[in-house]
Amino acid sequence: MSPPRAFFIAGRHFGPAPGFDWRAAQAARPGGRPRRIGEWAALALHGAQSCLDDSGEVCLPEAATLTLSTVHGPDIALRAALREAREGLPLPFGFLASQPGQVLPALARALGWQGDGRCLATRRPEAALRRACADAGPGGVLAGWVEEDPPEHSHWLRLRPAQPPGGFEPGDFSMLADPTCRFLAFDGAHLLVSRSPEPPRDA
Repeated sequence: MSPPRAFFIAGRHFGPAPGFDWRAAQAARPGGRPRRIGEWAALALHGAQSCLDDSGEVCLPEAATLTLSTVHGPDIALRAALREAREGLPLPFGFLASQPGQVLPALARALGWQGDGRCLATRRPEAALRRACADAGPGGVLAGWVEEDPPEHSHWLRLRPAQPPGGFEPGDFSMLADPTCRFLAFDGAHLLVSRSPEPPRDA
């Protein structure tokens, strides 16, 4: 039986931390916050760029895939747009901000990337991660989970294919925020993690 396909966690961002002004941090980046994107897309952008910073990459390689998972997406903007429509107000920006399709082009521009990307609606973060790993390209995957509804979060992992290091143990999604968790794999539907201190060996 072949060993499970393993990934090295090259970068991660689990945030924003309570009290952290991510909007100000995003505005301070080169290029700032793109115009005409809503809060949900901006939150996704902040997390993805922070994760890429943690991986030491300037751009996401074309050989990498990108997956964004969400339960509600830009639901707050959608509710606001519907309210404006009922009140007879003009809603060009509100309508744009309510469209989940705007997030992937915004991420592609910000990350200097083009390739295979998708947005998933799911309440099961591990299932989304398993799908992202199964579909990962030779350059690995950048996977995110973003919610604007309280408590807002933008969790991201930058995964690169690696030789299985051994020492895997059963894990759950919350363990991936721990910086000592260096590798992950799936045995069927079950998440496995490894805290191996050894440097990654590219597959």
